[in-house]
Amino acid sequence: MNEDLSTPLWLFSPLAVLGGGLMLALVIGLSLQRLRVPKLYGAVLAGLLLGATGGGLIDRPLLTQFQEVLNAAAALVLFEVGRKTDLAWLLRSGRQGASLLVATLACFVAVTATLALFGLPWGAAFFIGSILIAVNPVIVSSMVADENASGTGTYAVANMVGLSSLVALLLLALTLAWTRSHGVDAHGDFGEELLRQGGKLVLGALIALFSYGVYAAATRLCKAPATMRPGLLLAALLIDLGLCSVSAASALLSLLLMGVLLRNAEKRDNVFQAQLKTAQDIGYVLLFLMSAALVDLRQLGQGWILGAALAVFGVRILAMRLALWPATAWDRRKKHAMALSLCSLVSYGGLVVDTTLNAYTGLDQVSSELMGALLALNVLLAPGLTWLGLRMAGETYRGGER
Repeated sequence: MNEDLSTPLWLFSPLAVLGGGLMLALVIGLSLQRLRVPKLYGAVLAGLLLGATGGGLIDRPLLTQFQEVLNAAAALVLFEVGRKTDLAWLLRSGRQGASLLVATLACFVAVTATLALFGLPWGAAFFIGSILIAVNPVIVSSMVADENASGTGTYAVANMVGLSSLVALLLLALTLAWTRSHGVDAHGDFGEELLRQGGKLVLGALIALFSYGVYAAATRLCKAPATMRPGLLLAALLIDLGLCSVSAASALLSLLLMGVLLRNAEKRDNVFQAQLKTAQDIGYVLLFLMSAALVDLRQLGQGWILGAALAVFGVRILAMRLALWPATAWDRRKKHAMALSLCSLVSYGGLVVDTTLNAYTGLDQVSSELMGALLALNVLLAPGLTWLGLRMAGETYRGGER
């Protein structure tokens, strides 16, 4: 035991630093919530103060030590996204489901074209565009939970999060194979890379089926009551995440499919959401704290990069709104609200999950700087815009009041 009490020992304890950051994020967030400011901004402020923009106490080496903890938090979030993806509704809803699918593709086309207009190579533009199809599940889920949002618009937004992630994964496999075979650190040919990326998706799907099968068999074998099944399900999720981690399979696809299977294949009642709501809420804060800590706001210092990032944000929201035009289930105001609620972005790490802290280095320097600026802007703007969209839709019921 170190008895040198004059040394700030907590500075040398990664666990204490992370715990202190989480404590600060929760205290600031709960204080802001009383002022009707989204609680997630507590994680933003704590991350900026303790991360790359501020004191540098929370950095990549520190977070790498807690990779499995962060992956477990991501697993809960992604499983919840899958659990809210209603395949039957998407297939039978006609124009509504079709408009959500078109919106994902419209985002890809609009963002890719915008990036190319700003001078990025087409390969990098396609790669970044495929990532930015996906809507950030942490931001949407956190805002919906905080505001107790429910209604037709919120339901569609929840389905869009899962759908956009699936489409992004499929396109990312193609663009990642192209970038890795033609980018600045190219190795191998396109066919080999495409087969490798496709194999990760297939393996992730197989692991999901296996893990769900283990859960279903275990619950039926011991005739587990509904109150005990969440523990068995959590164990199955950890098995899924662990198998994906050691096999380099697509953890995002696998965890999404676990949620989709529980929603669409499991016919018994489950109380997973109710029993683990607190853990999920803490997971939202922890993951966004990590994102904010790794953001350096100085990346927004170059005028053209800030302009390009703002343009991508605006074009993406506009593409969402135009794609929702043919849908008849939502009025004009609700469509505006949904476009704002779907504005948030994910990073490359957010789509591969098991390498959350590993930035992809296959892009040229300018493209990497622009992607960093987009994520910095996302931390600042997306929670507020998502919150505003939910409020605009008239589907928030915080404290029992509409």
